[in-house]
Amino acid sequence: MTPPLARADAGAARWPKTFAAMLFVLAAYGFANAATARPLELESDADIAIFVEKLRQFRDASRVRWVIAAPNREDALARLAQIVARLEPSERELAARVGAQALDNPAAARTVRAWMQPQLGGADPASACSWQVWLTDPAFPGPTDEPILTPLAPNDRVPVGPSATFRIGHAGLLQSRLYAFGETRAGAVRDLATAPDANIPVATESGGETIILATAREATPFLDQLKTALAESQGRRLELGPKYALREKLIGKSRGIGANIQAIPQGMIVDLATPVTAGEPAQANSRPNKMLETCAYVLTPAP
Repeated sequence: MTPPLARADAGAARWPKTFAAMLFVLAAYGFANAATARPLELESDADIAIFVEKLRQFRDASRVRWVIAAPNREDALARLAQIVARLEPSERELAARVGAQALDNPAAARTVRAWMQPQLGGADPASACSWQVWLTDPAFPGPTDEPILTPLAPNDRVPVGPSATFRIGHAGLLQSRLYAFGETRAGAVRDLATAPDANIPVATESGGETIILATAREATPFLDQLKTALAESQGRRLELGPKYALREKLIGKSRGIGANIQAIPQGMIVDLATPVTAGEPAQANSRPNKMLETCAYVLTPAP
């Protein structure tokens, strides 16, 4: 199955409609290569220690929430208190990501359990992006055997296993030019728009992968050169060298990965408030809008 991204060159005008449709049916599609998800048991001190470490590992995954469930809510709250007590004072904000509830069917499971519950709405407007990345991993614990599908927000850093996959969607301006790349080492890049899979496998390199997505009102020379260099790769990663170090050139080397996620580079901002002389008709499109939106997501190997 060819992902919508692979059809980008067929006409930018079809992108928003294609991606909007994909986002609406994404949950119905699921992820074909996702294995069975399982909840975590929280019966022993060792189980609780493992869960606390999970909270720490997903600290930078802003859309991930957790559920502690027991046959009754009082037991779930008691277990949650044990978990909070193991957190350092500087980590107490992680407790806000965990909720307690009674199991829907207490007779079917008499143990205390925990699972991941993605936050599907209510994202911080400051982290909004016209791109959307959806991630799944067989290692993500879920309440049933259905795979967990979690959205990512810009600047998210998520630990994933070797079987994890992701999908990309976009909803933006009709005239936009779209660029989607994945980079491991500096200059080791793949063009996600030409990936042969709808569910794109996460890179298995030890350093993880940074997904960099950009929306531009006009062509961006550096990104166009990168697409040209990868034109025959069919979604495979190529070692292009420092000249194409995507994170350093687009996000900024000195600030580090993710520090300038929604970058509008200096010199690419155009003031649209053009003075109009009295009696003269306004020309809304007299100047091009060169604004470039970049959104990055970091997928790291799970411990």
